[in-house]
Amino acid sequence: MTDKIKGFGKQSKHKKKKTKENKAIIIPDALEEVKGNFSISTNTSAKPSKEEIINKAFMFHSQGKILEAAKYYQYFIDQGFNDPKIFSNYGSILKGLGKIKEAKILYQKAISLNPNHINAHNNLGNLFREIGQFKEAETYTRKAISLKPDLAEAHNNLGIILRDLGRLQEAELSTRKAIDLTPQSADAHLNLGNILRDLGNLQEAELSFLNAIKIKPNYAEAHSNLGNIFKDLGKLQEAKFSFLNAIKIKSDYAEAHSNLGNILRDLKKLQEAELSYRTAIKIKPNYAEAHYNLGNVLNDLGNLQEAELSYRKAIKIKPNYAEVHSNLGNVLRDLEKLQEAELSYRKAIKIKPSYAKAHFNLGNLQVDLGNFRDAINQYEKALKLNNQLSLAKAALIETKSNICDWSNQDILAIWLKNLGIEGSSVSPSGLLYYEDNPLRNLKRSKKYYKEKYDRPTKKIIHTKKNIIHIGYFSADFRNHPVMQLIAPLLELHDKSRFKIYLYSFVKKEDEYTERARNSGCIFRDISKLNNIQAVELARGDNIDIAVDLMGYTKKNRMSIFSYRVAPIQINYLGYPSSIGSNIIDYIIADKIVIPDNYEKFYAEKILRMPNCYICNDDKIKINKELISRKDFNLPEKGFIFTCFNNSIKITPKEFDIWMRLLIKIKGSVLWLKQTNKLATDNLYREVEKRNVDPKRLIFANPVKFNLHLARHSLGDLGLDTFNFNGHKTTFDALSAGLPVLTKIGENFTARVSSSLLNSIGLPELITYNENEYEETALRLANNSDELFKLKSKLSKLMKEPTHFSSKLYTQDLESIYTNLVKE
Repeated sequence: MTDKIKGFGKQSKHKKKKTKENKAIIIPDALEEVKGNFSISTNTSAKPSKEEIINKAFMFHSQGKILEAAKYYQYFIDQGFNDPKIFSNYGSILKGLGKIKEAKILYQKAISLNPNHINAHNNLGNLFREIGQFKEAETYTRKAISLKPDLAEAHNNLGIILRDLGRLQEAELSTRKAIDLTPQSADAHLNLGNILRDLGNLQEAELSFLNAIKIKPNYAEAHSNLGNIFKDLGKLQEAKFSFLNAIKIKSDYAEAHSNLGNILRDLKKLQEAELSYRTAIKIKPNYAEAHYNLGNVLNDLGNLQEAELSYRKAIKIKPNYAEVHSNLGNVLRDLEKLQEAELSYRKAIKIKPSYAKAHFNLGNLQVDLGNFRDAINQYEKALKLNNQLSLAKAALIETKSNICDWSNQDILAIWLKNLGIEGSSVSPSGLLYYEDNPLRNLKRSKKYYKEKYDRPTKKIIHTKKNIIHIGYFSADFRNHPVMQLIAPLLELHDKSRFKIYLYSFVKKEDEYTERARNSGCIFRDISKLNNIQAVELARGDNIDIAVDLMGYTKKNRMSIFSYRVAPIQINYLGYPSSIGSNIIDYIIADKIVIPDNYEKFYAEKILRMPNCYICNDDKIKINKELISRKDFNLPEKGFIFTCFNNSIKITPKEFDIWMRLLIKIKGSVLWLKQTNKLATDNLYREVEKRNVDPKRLIFANPVKFNLHLARHSLGDLGLDTFNFNGHKTTFDALSAGLPVLTKIGENFTARVSSSLLNSIGLPELITYNENEYEETALRLANNSDELFKLKSKLSKLMKEPTHFSSKLYTQDLESIYTNLVKE
């Protein structure tokens, strides 16, 4: 018969006094539903005995009927009975229900009743590990092992604890001991795999996870962890398969969905990755890592505002998540919220002072703010923390070049041999200023494209139309050298034969943007579209030829081209170098910047303009007002060597020559462009190092463009830089009547001035080595008659209507476009 035990969970006054100590253990709120009356089957109407209660509790516990077992455990305690096994078992139930404090009390009670209770020590060790008290966890787990040396579970648990403490070799030994004791323990093989992965023994870790799966085929965690190993080994397809297996076994496995998203992101399947992260978040809304990963892929897609929101959600869940703060800073920087970005970077560094990438990111921001010295300090800190951080090395080289800081040249030269070629990729653009090596540049470009942009593309079939559709893409439809050169081309395109689209991602428009809008082209503002939306828009316009005017320059959107938006894609004007990928089919050049025997240094096929590849705005008029040397702080007498290239282009090689020229040509001065104060100060110091009076170095302040062109006439000879020539700067000087002496190099960037001089008919100003460059400059400075003849020739050549005619140039380019579509 079934007897009702009244007042279950309650005690009479008499009993309460007797069991005061035990009454500290109460049923938690989660078990309120089991308080009150309940039935126990007994053979008599008498109160159940201690043994009956224990047997019922153990029976229900073994059957997985946790709440029923809990009722009996609690009743046992309420009756004042003491049994360490009861306390330990009940503690395990409460721990499983998240009642950590109550479970801890029960385990400790069990140990106080029986100091040699093995399970209580082991369970208490687990509890301390879960709450992050690893030293205490180790103590209790080792006690369990001392009581029972062959307790495999305890050895396995100790391995987990030692891993948490960072003592990986000891963790490996403990876990291997567990496997020796119980070879068929899937959990132990899983834990060993985790430890081996931490130790960098990836192949051994792979075997451990495979062993776990062999023992327990439906072990979702093992499949997921195996996926992580495959990812580490670069086996992305195998990793994807493993995560899909984990999800098939356990559909609500949030971590596996998030990890699958990481693989899809690495495979450049960004929209699929986004869906995986969103699924993980739906399953586990407070999953900070999934919000972080979603922010990363949204950033990749160009959804910057959404990425910002995802990062902020991750931070709300996990405030001390340094990586999120740093990546949030990157998004805020791209959104031009520079002060907020700086706060984010500094927060990341405060949380994790050893976070090299955050120091690097803060350095980039300091460059944006013009704080070059602070930027260099941050890059140096990043490299001190991680001397293999290629991004920081490249940024340090570029920033030091920007301020003409030529210290540690020997170290930087060693870096350059493998920088961006081995290890992580770097943007090749900044290093073009520092070295002239087309083979290394091509290797860097290929690696950079592959790591950053390579993704599955859609083949676009050309459809024949009555007029050819051309799309130009740029963030520089504004007051920028590219737009200054290309403006007449856009206006002069034959709109009866070509339908021209301008895909603009200009952040702040100006008078040049307005000129682009009024050029007769179809202006598409895509600044607020993400990359996928921009691709869909361009494909919808059915363009035949997509022209990228940016390459790897700042604010580029190479991602758009990586998906492919047209059957023909061209690199033109804005980036004088190879993209390093066949996703860009052609590069527009000429016979000088890319001669036949240099084609091997370009991933693109070469399209050559009949003359110089640079276009020109022949509507520009030079200021006719009278100007004098005095107006620009120049000496009334003496030879004026001039170079208005940006300071980042100046290297010690040409500067040494320039200083020797000043020493040899008495009364001469060097007139340079004022770029930034640090560059000015450093160049003054470099002058003094070479025993030249700093007063012979004169800096030109910014003035309106027409006046800037006019002041070239005050110079006597233009001196070009070597690795990165003047491009538009050389053209401006020639247009104003100032001869420019150049040295032809190897890279596209080092051959542009030679192309300009050759196309205009002044090949005598092209030199082929440093000695010839110096000797020619010295000869011209000492021979006023020869220089006068040279200037007269230049003036005459520039008046010829065929030289740098915007109309003829446009027609030549249109012929190239037409022939491409016909092929």
